[in-house]
Amino acid sequence: MKQNITCTIKDVINLLKEKYLKEGEQALYNDYDWHMYVADGEWFLTTACCITAPPTFDEETDEEIIPNFAVANGMDGSVVPEILQDVIINALSQKKSATNEELLKALNYYMDKDTFMLF
Repeated sequence: MKQNITCTIKDVINLLKEKYLKEGEQALYNDYDWHMYVADGEWFLTTACCITAPPTFDEETDEEIIPNFAVANGMDGSVVPEILQDVIINALSQKKSATNEELLKALNYYMDKDTFMLF
C-alpha cells in the first residue's frame, strides 16, 4: 500500500476489498509493510486516516514511536494491517457482496470486541 498519504477509512476498505476479491487472501497478506493511524474515536467511512511505514519502537522502553507523518496529521491511534486484513477477509468470506458500510461495521465490531462479527 502506498505510504505517507492521508485518506479515509472508506479508501482503505476499498483497496483491501478490491485486492482480496481480485487477487485472493494471500495477496492481501503479502502486502503488510504499512501501518494505519487514526484519531481516537468511532470509525466512519469518512474518518480520516494516515498510511505510513510500520512504526519503530524505543529499544529501552519498547514504546511505539509514531511516524512523523502521522503525528503531523494528528493521528495517534495505531492499527496494524493484519487486523484490517483479517476483518476484511473474514467478512467477505462470509458475505462476498458485503457493502462498505457492512465492512466498516465489522471493523468497528472487531476493534470494540476483539472478535469477528457474524453476517
